[in-house]
Amino acid sequence: AKTFFAKHTLLNILTRYCVLTADHMLLAMRPYQIVATEQILRRIEVATNYKKWGTVDGGGYVWHTTGSGKTLTSFKTAQIASKLPGVEKVLFVVDRKDLDFQTMQEYDRFQKGAANSNTSTRILKEQLEDPGARIIITTIQKLSTFIAANKGHEIYQGQVVIIFDECHRSQFGDMHTAITKAFKRYHLFGFTGTPIFAANSSTGGNPQLRTTEQAFGDKLHTYTIVDAIKDKNVLPF
Repeated sequence: AKTFFAKHTLLNILTRYCVLTADHMLLAMRPYQIVATEQILRRIEVATNYKKWGTVDGGGYVWHTTGSGKTLTSFKTAQIASKLPGVEKVLFVVDRKDLDFQTMQEYDRFQKGAANSNTSTRILKEQLEDPGARIIITTIQKLSTFIAANKGHEIYQGQVVIIFDECHRSQFGDMHTAITKAFKRYHLFGFTGTPIFAANSSTGGNPQLRTTEQAFGDKLHTYTIVDAIKDKNVLPF
């Protein structure tokens, strides 16, 4: 109570960590969602100061269990990161068309028209070139098609925050390598409910990209299924 009711904490929660949804519901983020968002924002700031963008030191991953509200956390992170000085774009990268649409619906519920979704690589290209499109939701497939077709595009020189949803799925391969080769000043963040560690990693593919940490960098925050059951945020098994 003492730390929560400190003036700056309350103000921060009211001004930064609440969402008034499109249907006029006020959502206050849970403590673990706020901490994860703050850790990502701090990492962007430090990496920018020390010019550590374009490396795993400029990013990291968040291990939040399924059902704990990862989309709201990622939305808030994208929203605040897009307003940071120097950051040109925030790309929220999902793995398949249905997720693309689902995320767009969720983002629209949090704030109508906050993010831009795309049905084709051509539209993605237009959005990347449009200074008004600050937050873009796209699939990893479209992003890698764009990279293959647009060598030396000027967006690669800009400071870009790239957030991967469910970062254990298909990112550990050629697409991940293509993205990190093309963009020069990127900050790469992953959200996952099931991170891949050395013990449960696959033996195929690039040996440098087998675990979540190798691909994204440090673990910035953890909220596991055990925490969620204890807090009664998800149903017990």
